Amino acid sequence: MKNSKLLLVCLVILSIFLISSNVLAASKIISGKGTLTSIEEDGRVIIDEKGYKIDPAVKIIDKKGKKSTIYGIFPPTKVYFEYEYTRKGFVIKQIEEFPDEIRR
Repeated sequence: MKNSKLLLVCLVILSIFLISSNVLAASKIISGKGTLTSIEEDGRVIIDEKGYKIDPAVKIIDKKGKKSTIYGIFPPTKVYFEYEYTRKGFVIKQIEEFPDEIRR
């Protein structure tokens, strides 16, 4: 009886720990800057030689500061992006294309 209660308490504590660590890991957004070099046929993008999946609700801003689609950005181009690590890998949540530099 005591062993079953102790086992139940341990399982509950372990479950709470696993659930809370997954929630914390899933909510961490990472930002970066780099050069978007290609948009793959499967919808992935390559930034600085690393592949990222695109979230279906991704926010994309072009160099004019307007909302766009991923196909409205023409590689190679400098971008700011936000992504998170999921079970499916790195998933981009936002991409902003840097405006063209003004030459003097």
